[in-house]
Amino acid sequence: MQFPHSLAALLAASLALAPWHASAQAQETLEGQLERGPTHSVLWFVSPESGDLIGQVFANASQAGQIILARCLPDLACMAEGARTIEPDEALLKQLHFANHPSGWWLITQAQDAFMQPSLPLRERALRTRFGALRITDEHLLLFKDRPVLGNPQPASAHAGAPAPAPSAAPPTLLERLAAWWDGLWRKLLALFGRASAAPRTPAPAAATPAPAPMPWHVPGTAEAVQGNAALHIVAHYELEDRDIVLLQDTGGALCPALYRFATLTAQGIAVTPEFGSCSDIATATLEKAPDGAPEPQVRMAGSRDPIAALGETAPAPERMQLRRFALRNGAVEVIPATD
Repeated sequence: MQFPHSLAALLAASLALAPWHASAQAQETLEGQLERGPTHSVLWFVSPESGDLIGQVFANASQAGQIILARCLPDLACMAEGARTIEPDEALLKQLHFANHPSGWWLITQAQDAFMQPSLPLRERALRTRFGALRITDEHLLLFKDRPVLGNPQPASAHAGAPAPAPSAAPPTLLERLAAWWDGLWRKLLALFGRASAAPRTPAPAAATPAPAPMPWHVPGTAEAVQGNAALHIVAHYELEDRDIVLLQDTGGALCPALYRFATLTAQGIAVTPEFGSCSDIATATLEKAPDGAPEPQVRMAGSRDPIAALGETAPAPERMQLRRFALRNGAVEVIPATD
């Protein structure tokens, strides 16, 4: 049985969570990716023992449904605590019109509480790709083939996997200087409000150290090493035809718990996007179909806070019930509208 990419990704997340036990008697904790329907919704769960897809359905208007739908967002991992389940009757199953056909169904009749949780496939500090090894140091620096990775603003016309432009000795243009100024201002604001540590970032390698090969979209004089704040992790990895895509999670402070970057690795080198996200660490990563049919890495996350707006807050804001979606398209990160 083949599952869509978004559901197949649940298997990796499920392996890191507590085993699921169905019971018609005792209260239990259920987990799964939420899909909302018109009258009934479901928490999809992939059993780590068998790999079977299980549908945990509930009526939207029921006591369990009101709690789950009020506290969990579609396409994100949801935990329902104090839940009770029974076997649904055939009449109910005939009314369900979900695209997936699980190996079994359970009907959730009760839940005491529900909350969202992260369900990213990986949490690694080292990864061997087809184009070279990635490693994250104790200082949260990203290394590719044991050299610091440079990251800087990316022109909208850049394309993932395009050959790196030849290095130029010409001084930066006004547009390049403005981009560098904006990037520097962003980092200063993040440092003021807890997104960066007080210690300065590790400088670029000294002149005596052999310089890394020019990276795609490298603007001379503006590049800065990619480095996390409180931590940096590799949280997803996809092998496409001519490139590998890696998702990085930069862990910050209480005001902005997490931001993300995509790294594209090709035979020409590595290119890293600017940071993006809603400041939420409640996120999942999947490989979906782009409008042109090509595979497209996507990140879904909770929250509606803009990172700049979060810097002006004096205390962490509660997670807003809004789903944000981001996609890597032609080497750049795009926000996917809710109606897309």
